[in-house]
Amino acid sequence: MIDMHTHLGGAVPSSVLWEILCDSGLQTEFKTFDDLHNFLTVEQGALRDLDDFLGRYFHATELIQSSPQAASVAAYQAVAKAYRRAHITGMEVRYNPLKRLRRGQHTLDAIILATIQGLQRASVHYNVRTGIIFSLGKELSHENNWKIVEAAVRFRNHGVLHGAYGVVGIDMAGPESLLRDHDKEWLAEVATMVEAARKVNLGVTWHVGETEHTGVDGIANVLDIIQPDRIGHGIQVIKAEGKQKKRIFDQLRKKNVCFEICPSVNIVTRSAPNYAMIADVIRLLEKEKVPFSINTDNPYLIHTNLQREYDVLIKELGEDFHLVEKAREFIEEATFLQLPG
Repeated sequence: MIDMHTHLGGAVPSSVLWEILCDSGLQTEFKTFDDLHNFLTVEQGALRDLDDFLGRYFHATELIQSSPQAASVAAYQAVAKAYRRAHITGMEVRYNPLKRLRRGQHTLDAIILATIQGLQRASVHYNVRTGIIFSLGKELSHENNWKIVEAAVRFRNHGVLHGAYGVVGIDMAGPESLLRDHDKEWLAEVATMVEAARKVNLGVTWHVGETEHTGVDGIANVLDIIQPDRIGHGIQVIKAEGKQKKRIFDQLRKKNVCFEICPSVNIVTRSAPNYAMIADVIRLLEKEKVPFSINTDNPYLIHTNLQREYDVLIKELGEDFHLVEKAREFIEEATFLQLPG
């Protein structure tokens, strides 16, 4: 099993983060392990929406991971724990390197090298394929997003070793409530960044259609202007109707765009009312002959692992449980864990 959609900020156990915090001597509001653990324990029903989720937890995990040593340990442990819990065979870890510089105390290159080395160790120790996706931010300036893309290009062929593929792609993440996916001028500027990434064979994925803020129109805009290889979440596609629905699915099939479905996090953030909706999205994608995958998103924040995500959908899909196996097949073609062509 390959997990193609995992955020480093939510993939490291609180026990590991606590050890990093204590060893670093960083002063935070967390005075005991229980303080940190309780803060990072996300209970279903505790969040208002996706914005609440993004704003409440990641500033803490990103701060703790903000040093070369911490970034290396975090990257290693994210893979090691995923293997021990679900026996993954591959993992694409995504993160925003600019958010781990601790207000300029560390260099971008040092953080990136550290995560590459952490994943190299994990690949060697657990015989797992790994790769890094750099997350751009919908809340960031174009200048800062360009810095991330330029770093991805610079490190594209660095660190390929024993199943560790180094930097393999770029992503666009951040609050959908900013409505960036409805701003065609903003998208056009980012499209130039995407083209720079594509020139060195980096994969492109994009968070869109996770909530009603971007909805079906946001998905359509991203397909038109960005033309990503994959879509993060995209569950609002189930609301597409009429001519727009036909156009969207024609584009998805033509480009063979794979949906990164992350069931549990969509329930926790109230982006989906229940697992039944997620199952219906998968049935729709299968009916329309659009590839899809199953992933964790933030496994330790929401108490899940890749095997659990598969099991939940097998149960929810009922007589359509075989679609879960199709996801495994789609992943092998859609993963960025391949040598550059």
